[in-house]
Amino acid sequence: MSLKDERNPGLVLHGSFGVQSVGLRAVLAVMAWILVVISIWPVQASAFNQEGGLIETGSAFALMMAGVIALYRYRGVSRLYIGVVCLLLAERELEADIYAIGTWQHTILSGLDTALDMTLVRLVLVAIVLGGLVWHGIPSGWRAFKARAPFLLVFFLAGMSAVVAQLLEEVSGMMGSDISQTMMLRLFVLEETLEMFFSIGILAAVLIGWPKAKTEETVNDQQPDQS
Repeated sequence: MSLKDERNPGLVLHGSFGVQSVGLRAVLAVMAWILVVISIWPVQASAFNQEGGLIETGSAFALMMAGVIALYRYRGVSRLYIGVVCLLLAERELEADIYAIGTWQHTILSGLDTALDMTLVRLVLVAIVLGGLVWHGIPSGWRAFKARAPFLLVFFLAGMSAVVAQLLEEVSGMMGSDISQTMMLRLFVLEETLEMFFSIGILAAVLIGWPKAKTEETVNDQQPDQS
């Protein structure tokens, strides 16, 4: 998101957060269909939801891509937190213990865990994240809300997926001894799938970013094709 876009929220596209209702409904319908399918067949779905499985690896990859793209697109100290948070979430998705000792996956993840356990590293990360939220995140989020920026709606839906996933984890923890193994498995695959939705939503929000200002779009339209 450019500084020009952030300072001119009134120039961005308005409407229902700039999102076509048909497209949004289609995406939500697909998400709901996936949740229904894995709820009906949790045993079969669990093959993709194990530690280090397809779902978890896909979630980590989406968050990693979001972090790399954010570091490239949203440069500057005040916006560094966007990429840092995405990369930290990606690292959290992957566990070193699921890989054999001596493999490159185990070596890299163990090294990252060791580095993140260092007090100095944690202090630096906290300063980057909290400072970015105060100086950029909160003011930018408020401007995005007033301008009805599409990425904010995507970010909100992704956050809701993460909240529901956390609630399912809490429920399964509290009722573990009172529910069947099938229900425990169903809650587990639902939780992991919702976390995947969260990761994909974060990547989509980073890719969408702030829409171009109308003045910028007009200038681009007036430029002759150089090809």
